[in-house]
Amino acid sequence: MNDHTLLHTLAGACADARIPDQADVLLLQTPTQEQLRARTRRFVAQLVEHGDCPRDNGGTWQQRDDHTVIHLPDGARAMVYHASGALRYVSGLAPAERPFGREAERDILQRLVEESAHKLALSDWAGANGELRFERLFRTRGQGADPTGKASATTLFRALGAWRQYAGGIPVLGAASAALRLAGDGRLDTLSVQMRPANGEVLDRAAIIEPQRGARQIVAQLGALLGQREIAGGLVEAATLQFGYLDLGKRKAQRVLAPAYVARIVLRHKTVRQAYVLAVRATERAYLELPVYGAEVVAGHGRTDIARCEAALR
Repeated sequence: MNDHTLLHTLAGACADARIPDQADVLLLQTPTQEQLRARTRRFVAQLVEHGDCPRDNGGTWQQRDDHTVIHLPDGARAMVYHASGALRYVSGLAPAERPFGREAERDILQRLVEESAHKLALSDWAGANGELRFERLFRTRGQGADPTGKASATTLFRALGAWRQYAGGIPVLGAASAALRLAGDGRLDTLSVQMRPANGEVLDRAAIIEPQRGARQIVAQLGALLGQREIAGGLVEAATLQFGYLDLGKRKAQRVLAPAYVARIVLRHKTVRQAYVLAVRATERAYLELPVYGAEVVAGHGRTDIARCEAALR
């Protein structure tokens, strides 16, 4: 696959997508310490109210460099990230504790996680002009073997549902906006909420560039990362392109939600596979500095002024 084929593949990935001619650039709140504490108290109170978190007297708060941990009874803990206001709850359950008694169909598990999300009112975190849409179901299974190598039956340990936030009908890309994991007895194992509160203001209404222009910028970025004018045939194994707002991650501060094109590209060099997430603005004017996510490049380390981040979006 050369760079012309990659360009065609990326642009074609958006062929059936409904990309608007214009989109709002939304201002986000910059959370203060007081707002972060209030957000966290509300988060824990919701969990306690519905019996998904052990009752406590406020917990023990421990502030670290980029996040605060609230230690709760029975080994549970809640976290709030200072830059983004993202929230996370982890129960005291061990990974293999309280498995499902038997294998369950996907639609049954999806219904279970959606019922739990409704009970916890997760959609309320999306804000007045946002919505939360179910995106994907994951299952955690395990299997053991005795000393003779005889394997046991597969056990279903956890069911996890992931949701995507939409603002004005446009998806907020990046890590899952909300993710909820249940144990076999219906107990909440983990919950994360990564939705940045908007302040209700629109900074600008910007015209959206066509996908082919966005794909061309993606190809140029990838070429710069590889230190090559052209991408060698066969190096790119898979490529997709999406349009939406981009969340920069729970540990990064962010002033606005601005339209972007986000590509996921898998590279293969002999026996090594690596993945990149490349983002470029979908507007003529730059509203947000966009990083490049990925590991060290496979080959051809060239000089580039593109920011590189070692941690992939997760």
